[in-house]
Amino acid sequence: MHFVQRGPGKDLVILTGDYQGLTPEGQYELSDFMLREIKKLGVRRMYTLGGYGMGRMVTKPRVLGAATDAELAKEMEKHGVVFSRGEPGAGIVGASGLLLGLGRLYDMRAVCLMGETSGYFVDPKSAQAVLEVLTAVLGVKISFSELENKAKQIDQITSKLRDIEASPEMPDKREDLGYIG
Repeated sequence: MHFVQRGPGKDLVILTGDYQGLTPEGQYELSDFMLREIKKLGVRRMYTLGGYGMGRMVTKPRVLGAATDAELAKEMEKHGVVFSRGEPGAGIVGASGLLLGLGRLYDMRAVCLMGETSGYFVDPKSAQAVLEVLTAVLGVKISFSELENKAKQIDQITSKLRDIEASPEMPDKREDLGYIG
């Protein structure tokens, strides 16, 4: 957990993690523990971040949202967040969803910001779209240069993959690569 003081009036607590609970019970326990701890710090509003896998290539990712109340959703819509009925269709999984839902038990208003992504690989464009919304909402400035460099690298890789797929030299019968081991 990182605690960042932003000056007079508002502080920012940032929670990061590389792993989530391995079981549903573990995810609930971890989420509940985090909520109890940040409640002690006086947190009243929470933002969770994630990706929304589209199953196809996304060139200009939108930021989809889910919020605990209509007023918060309207506030996020002013920043370009899309709230569509039925999306995310598969729900929000893991800590991003649990913190959003359980936060209401701790009197915390919350919104989940999800960048559209193919879901095939790390997606810096999607991450940047989400962070652009979040930084605008929070009134902070950050550099996106590293994300932009990563996005260019991913674009080069996907361009090469498209070229290979479109190549007439590709054999009609493709090898089954379902199992690699």
